Amino acid sequence: MSISLGTAGVGGMWQSASATVSASFSVSDALFALSALIWVILLVRYLCHGGVRWRNIRDDLHHPGQGFALAYVPIVGMLSAGHVSHYNLDLGRGVYIFFGATAAIIAAGLLAHWVTGGLNSAPLHPGYLLPVVSAPFISSVTASTLRYPELAAATFAVGILYWLAFGTVVLGHLVANGGSMPTPARPTLTVLIIPPATGGLAWTAAHHGVLDPVAYGFVGLLLFTLLIIAFLVPEVRQQSFHYGYWTFSFPVATSTNFLIRWLAGTGTSGWRAATWVLLTAVSAIFLLLYASTLRHVLRRPDRTVAQKPAHAEAAVV
Repeated sequence: MSISLGTAGVGGMWQSASATVSASFSVSDALFALSALIWVILLVRYLCHGGVRWRNIRDDLHHPGQGFALAYVPIVGMLSAGHVSHYNLDLGRGVYIFFGATAAIIAAGLLAHWVTGGLNSAPLHPGYLLPVVSAPFISSVTASTLRYPELAAATFAVGILYWLAFGTVVLGHLVANGGSMPTPARPTLTVLIIPPATGGLAWTAAHHGVLDPVAYGFVGLLLFTLLIIAFLVPEVRQQSFHYGYWTFSFPVATSTNFLIRWLAGTGTSGWRAATWVLLTAVSAIFLLLYASTLRHVLRRPDRTVAQKPAHAEAAVV
């Protein structure tokens, strides 16, 4: 699902560029269509192999290491709803209400499980922030797009509260025990980028792109977090290509999206050129990622996954 989420994220990046520097909106259309195709294929596979059973969904939700990944499903749905609204507002609103409610149920279920000892057997990492912090911020962005200002404010408040509360717990755990984090989980450190990026997008969307002191606060948080991640590159880099590289995709796309909006809001000399440079560079990285993924599929078809229960696979980031 991280492939679908990352593709939707880069689609949102191009959507922002189309609004600020008149980039082609059709590129965003194509990316959201690709994201939806991947999303549908994986979701159908999940449902056909046990995902319709509540027991399997509950087991996936309570998985100590990857239960948070179920939030990918409604997050992609909410992002798609915002894009669809450019063509049909009522349809976009209907899709958003459904997936927004689903995201809230998943986040509440996860928190209820976690506060009763559900994380005792798993090391904390930033991936756990996705359903309880990033999802509310993304919900707020979409609500502003769909002209639901009250709902945008409500979900933004949820994201802020649990970013301060749960984010502090996760960061404190990393400081105290980060050295014991398993190597496969280390790429999730890049998820630290997502809350300031999505929170900043939510705030600027609610204020029609105007950069006020709060917006600049989010910019500062994002830039400082990017600096931290730059120092963590030796820790998160992988020895060879695999699907886990897509863990990096949404943090890169959503931070670029916010930076594009920030550049437009500043209105300083050369902001359009800077936007195109940023858009081109990140798009080139994604083209390389798609090419590497296709090459990986053709060279090493994943035959073992088909032998496993799909409900266990769907929780994989």
